[in-house]
Amino acid sequence: MWFQRKVVSLQCIIYLKCTINCQYLDNGNLFNMNMKIFKSLLWLLPLSFVLVGCGGSDDEEEAPQQQIDVQVVTGDAQNAGLTSIVLQGVVKAAASSYTEVGIAYCLENGDNSMVYVKSTDLERDAGYSTFYVTLTGLQPDMSYMYYAYAKDVHDKIHNANEQKTFRTNSPDVLLESNLMQYVAIHDATLSWKLDDDEFFSELKDKKFDATFGVVWSVVKDELTPIGSRFSAQNQAVVFDKDQTSTAKLTSLQPLTQYYYTTYVDMNGKLYVAPVSSFVTLSEEDIKGTAPTGVEAVDLGLPSGTKWASMNVGAEKPEDTGLFFAWGETDGYVADGSDDHFFGWTNYKWCKGSRNTQTKYCPTYGHGDVDNKEVLDFVDDAAYVNWGGEWRMPTAEEVHELMDNTTSEWTTVNGVDGYQFTSNTTGKTIFFPASGCRVSESNYENGTDCYYWASTVDSESPYASRYLRFYVGKVFLASLFRYYGMNVRPVHR
Repeated sequence: MWFQRKVVSLQCIIYLKCTINCQYLDNGNLFNMNMKIFKSLLWLLPLSFVLVGCGGSDDEEEAPQQQIDVQVVTGDAQNAGLTSIVLQGVVKAAASSYTEVGIAYCLENGDNSMVYVKSTDLERDAGYSTFYVTLTGLQPDMSYMYYAYAKDVHDKIHNANEQKTFRTNSPDVLLESNLMQYVAIHDATLSWKLDDDEFFSELKDKKFDATFGVVWSVVKDELTPIGSRFSAQNQAVVFDKDQTSTAKLTSLQPLTQYYYTTYVDMNGKLYVAPVSSFVTLSEEDIKGTAPTGVEAVDLGLPSGTKWASMNVGAEKPEDTGLFFAWGETDGYVADGSDDHFFGWTNYKWCKGSRNTQTKYCPTYGHGDVDNKEVLDFVDDAAYVNWGGEWRMPTAEEVHELMDNTTSEWTTVNGVDGYQFTSNTTGKTIFFPASGCRVSESNYENGTDCYYWASTVDSESPYASRYLRFYVGKVFLASLFRYYGMNVRPVHR
């Protein structure tokens, strides 16, 4: 600006000088001398116009950018999956001062090239706003570092001072919730559930390539994979919409110990669960066979489960059959003439009281914890008394029966009870109202129905689930395991 002002001053001097000298035209010598000076200064005029411009002034000078105060805080990681995670950030600034917020991340042991992901989930507030970013396509079982960022109205990026880390989950967690639920004489059934909804969502949406399976053998060493292959028998496992699956191992030998493991092959890398074992039942574990005339009734249930047309111990659908304590396979008659006592003092799976359970105890404080929630076949009254094609229904299967049929109180051949009619096939099954046995007596015979399910009450394992109904009411409940109830099998 100083130089600009000097040039303007110089212009003025030249102008005045020329004006003065032109007043003495009659003095030739002076005129000639000043004309020389005038000509010598003419070369400065273009330069002065370039520097000054057209009427330039101090008012047109560009003002410096105003400093914008945008603060960003890196939040915590949430909902970690195998290949995805939700990350949080907070921006502390006026909403008009920034145009974009998000998360920058990279592999912790990588080349530290940060990937910037813009947030589309922003909860704006006055001067204090929270935002979220869902990252996908990550690598399982890997550590990442990340921080929050914001871009102000001048496109300047403000990074949070604090960097944090997260780790994606290992596929090992997918191998935790499986057990050999049913062990029979010549077969065993593995039950497997993916407990975490985030994993199952990723699996269902094909965010990664995964193959699940079960391997078994009488030789434990055969369960050690060589590369990505097993030498033992191998069976693929497919999960349904409820995140569950079953795998039936067949052609087994009676009274034989088998070793088994589960695995998941994810993106070409094999993850294998610890080896477990089971022993098949012997031929002597079966006490009887199903009666002549029993039918496996297809009620069109979603699971395909077929229900028996009569009770264990019965010879026709309206017969009461026998009464069993839960988890016991010896049955007793309805009228109590056998003098059998149903109570804690002689219940098979406790030490004389409800909080001393010795089997089927998934909760601490009620006995010996073994995490078993469903009856083994060797303790299943339907399997043991009717043979290998039958078992007691689970609580889930009882629910399925109630949800997919129409029930009504009715009388069949002079016996009161409930009849269930399929909503799809129209077929029916009848449950006689035979009451229950407690101590040495029968209660509510002819008015109420009590039928055991094979599932223990996980919160109160001294009780088990059962189907209960009387006039106008059908429901699933829990009751002490020593109670004597009827058993209605399902075909397995």
